[in-house]
Amino acid sequence: MEAEAITRLTDGLQPPAIRAILVQCLIGELAPSTAISRMLAVDGAATVRAAIDDVTHRAATISRASDMLVHDRVDELTQIFVEKVSELADVGEDTKTRSGYGLGSESRPSNSGNRDEPQASE
Repeated sequence: MEAEAITRLTDGLQPPAIRAILVQCLIGELAPSTAISRMLAVDGAATVRAAIDDVTHRAATISRASDMLVHDRVDELTQIFVEKVSELADVGEDTKTRSGYGLGSESRPSNSGNRDEPQASE
């Protein structure tokens, strides 16, 4: 029954390499964090997110009562992906800030140490 549920949730997902990793995760062969890392190594975050979103949507709309174990795995995969992407974004922003990129007006140092220049209000 579990195999049938996994087939329903992943049937037709593209690219095939992402689908294969998702199947391994949903049958319990791969931890969600490992699956996400492998999927990100295959393709970009947008493709991985689309595949996970698709599986999550399918689990929410076509799951049966007997699919609860697989549904729980989908939920865990989604949660870990959201956390992992958040961490990646934080690291990316931190790197940009330290290298001088990504400094918006709200993150520029103030001129409070220079009393001769008037402060501009934003």
